[in-house]
Amino acid sequence: MEYTTNEQNEKYMLQSVTNALRIIELLGEYNFLTLTEIAEKLELGKSSVFRLVATLEARGFVKKDKYGRCRLGMKFSYFGSVVLARMEILQASRPHLEELQRNVRETVHLAIWDDDWNIRFIDKIDGAIAFHMKSFVGLPKTCYSTATGKSMLAFMGNEFIRDFLDHVSLTPMTPHTITEPSKLLESLDEIRRRGYCLSVEEDELGLTCIGAPVIDTSQKPIAAISISGPTVRMTEHLSEYPKKVIDTARLISENLC
Repeated sequence: MEYTTNEQNEKYMLQSVTNALRIIELLGEYNFLTLTEIAEKLELGKSSVFRLVATLEARGFVKKDKYGRCRLGMKFSYFGSVVLARMEILQASRPHLEELQRNVRETVHLAIWDDDWNIRFIDKIDGAIAFHMKSFVGLPKTCYSTATGKSMLAFMGNEFIRDFLDHVSLTPMTPHTITEPSKLLESLDEIRRRGYCLSVEEDELGLTCIGAPVIDTSQKPIAAISISGPTVRMTEHLSEYPKKVIDTARLISENLC
């Protein structure tokens, strides 16, 4: 997609930045393109395209596969999440999170993707019963050890999951953290079947969480919610809490449509 500009704006524009943005726009229209294909479609020199793509790749805006083909990088997932968080998701979710917290009396979280394969909490409502946990709004957390993170990861598609496993070392947060890729894949399969994630002391000892993804109109997760509480208390409600979390996530999704 090409955009036109008037002469007044053109005199302030940097051609290198313009060409970098043209590459980004082009990659948004295709799954993969080689450097030669980019150069031909944009009528740019291949050496210029090479330098521009190398810069974009270093900053996370472009990702190359093992064949050297280019596609948009994960940085755009982060920026998309930030925009949604600031524009819609908080407003759409807050009433439902409050209702969920009143029903379960445990701590409720809302999380989105961060830009480096982690998640970030963007809302939190503390439980009615005091319980210390390591979380606050703005905190980044590992994706593979949290209920919010795994519930999003499970629905991101096979290619995304492969990229995730290629880039992330599954460092244990507790003795219960899944650290083998094959075991994580099994866990993600189970999450897809159930529609929610149960994380028992995988991120913090003594803490159990139940998470579910917030799905957008393209059937991709744009956020996730969870309830968290002490394992001894949460295990008493495993027959009822998952449905409450799934239903709340669905209501938030409907609000965003």
